[in-house]
Amino acid sequence: MRDFPLEFAAHISGETTTLCWGWRVIRTDGAVFGFTDHDQDLIVGGVTYQAASGFSPSDIDSRLGFALDNSSVQGLLSSDVITDGDIRAGKYDSAVVEITRVNWMQPNESGLIWAGKLGEIKINDGNFEAELVGHAAVLERATGRVFARGCDASFGDSRCGLNADDFPKGKACPRTYEACQSQFDNAVNFRGFPYMIGEDAAYAAPRENDNKDGTSRY
Repeated sequence: MRDFPLEFAAHISGETTTLCWGWRVIRTDGAVFGFTDHDQDLIVGGVTYQAASGFSPSDIDSRLGFALDNSSVQGLLSSDVITDGDIRAGKYDSAVVEITRVNWMQPNESGLIWAGKLGEIKINDGNFEAELVGHAAVLERATGRVFARGCDASFGDSRCGLNADDFPKGKACPRTYEACQSQFDNAVNFRGFPYMIGEDAAYAAPRENDNKDGTSRY
C-alpha cells in the first residue's frame, strides 16, 4: 500500500475527488519542468505544471497504471518548452520523471505514483516517444563481471588471445571449456568458470554408490 501524505490520503478516500495527473521532469543539468492534464496550469511544490501538454488521462491509466516498471509513453514531451534541439542534444537523457496524482482544488495535496528516468527518446514527424525506465530496472542491469561456466570473452578479442582470421570464416566458438581446450588449444585463456557449482547441486541427493568418506563431492 502506498504511503500518501495525510491530506491527500483523506481526499482520495472521500466520496468526491478532484484529481488530475501531473508529472515533473528533472534534467541532469538541474532544469525542472512540470506538466498536467488539467485544463489550467497548477503550481505543485513550487513548480508550475503546464496544462494542455498533450498527455491524456487515458494514456496514463492504460499504459502506466499503478505498478509501472518500464513503459513507453507518447506525448510526454510534446510541450513547446521541450524542444527538438534539446532532445537531439541529449539534454533529456536520463532525466528524472515523477508522476503524481494532484488535487487540482488544492494543488499542494498530491501523491507520488511512479518515479524513474527517461530512457530512449524517439522523434517521429514532430512527435516524441519517451521510454520510461523504472528504478526496478536498475536491479536487472548487470554491473561488473558475471560469473558463469561459459566463457565471456568474444572470439578473437584480446581476452580470448586468438586471431579470428586464422580460422575458417564463420567458425563459431561454443564458449565451453572442452571446446576451448580440444578445438582451439586455448584453455589457458578460457574466461569462464567450468567447475562452478550450478543448480544441479541444489537438487542433488545422496546415492547408494557415492563416496561417503567426508571429502568434497566435486
